[in-house]
Amino acid sequence: MSFSEATAETDLLLTASDILRAADEGVLPRREAERLVEWGRAHHHGAPPRVEAEAQKGLNAVTVAYYFGAMLMISACAWFLGDKWNSLGSPGVFVTSLVYMGVALGLGLWLRARGYLVGGGLLVTVAVCLVPLLTYTVEDMLGLWPAARPGQYSEFYPRVHGSWIAMELATIGAAALALRYVPFGFLTAPMAWSFWFFSMDVAEWALGNELTRQQRCWVSVAVGLLTMLVGYGLELTRGREEDAPYSEDFAFWCYLFGLFAFWGGFTAMESGSEFGRILYCLLNVGLILLGVWLRRATFLVFGVLGVHIYLGHLAYEVFKESVLFPFALAVLGLSVILITVFAQRYVRTRLRPREQLS
Repeated sequence: MSFSEATAETDLLLTASDILRAADEGVLPRREAERLVEWGRAHHHGAPPRVEAEAQKGLNAVTVAYYFGAMLMISACAWFLGDKWNSLGSPGVFVTSLVYMGVALGLGLWLRARGYLVGGGLLVTVAVCLVPLLTYTVEDMLGLWPAARPGQYSEFYPRVHGSWIAMELATIGAAALALRYVPFGFLTAPMAWSFWFFSMDVAEWALGNELTRQQRCWVSVAVGLLTMLVGYGLELTRGREEDAPYSEDFAFWCYLFGLFAFWGGFTAMESGSEFGRILYCLLNVGLILLGVWLRRATFLVFGVLGVHIYLGHLAYEVFKESVLFPFALAVLGLSVILITVFAQRYVRTRLRPREQLS
């Protein structure tokens, strides 16, 4: 029986949740599912169709141009401007960054009100990314620091110091406030990044001395795990709100920066035994499996990279004298591919008919 004959005999009624859940399972692109839900509401409930001013989300020329422009603005305002202390002084940098922030925020809200949600959201994010610089200038002018003066603003990114915590807390608060009024997923990026930095700086501030490399790694692992759990919570929230079209993926950036902290902390740790390196490999295999379960490519990328690092260790340290190791590794990779192929065939030929009968 053909698909058209089957649908002619019985009507199949799908809710908005069914369509969006099908998108999450890979049946159709998420964007197309949201457009279909919007079309259904417009035709069955008399709602006016949504007029899109921007190109569709995803990897396209518009999105690349948007994010490239935003990165240029963040670099120019928060990085290069912070390097001009000798020319402008703290008051000059304060006024300049305040003007930049006001322009970016005002223009971002104006664009979003006219349907340019991504372009406007990125400008609001640029304004939030200026908060650390603005906070630093205020602290510098007043001479108020949580600890000793940390040095020039250019040391904010590479150096761990207890006096950065006020800047990081201000950024987290500004990002949370912006998210309250501008539901844009990328706004979670400066929040997650600042939380990662905050964890390092507050640990050093609390202990009163400089952290060792191993201590920094463990702090990074703990914060990364917490950030990923927050991302999972956001994903569950998004799942409960599937009926809302054009929903933002707030979990992605929490996952990304959480993995940077978690995976980076474990990778940077000094392992004195081969058993510890095996555990590191198993951890990355777990990330791969978690990525499959969550349908998140970010976990797959970090997991595969970690397994590759371990295999490189085997090739250059453990089995560097063995001629057969490269061939054994190639056979192992081929077996993984073939097992995956046969597993897919098994699912199609054995499990699918059972599901249809049940």
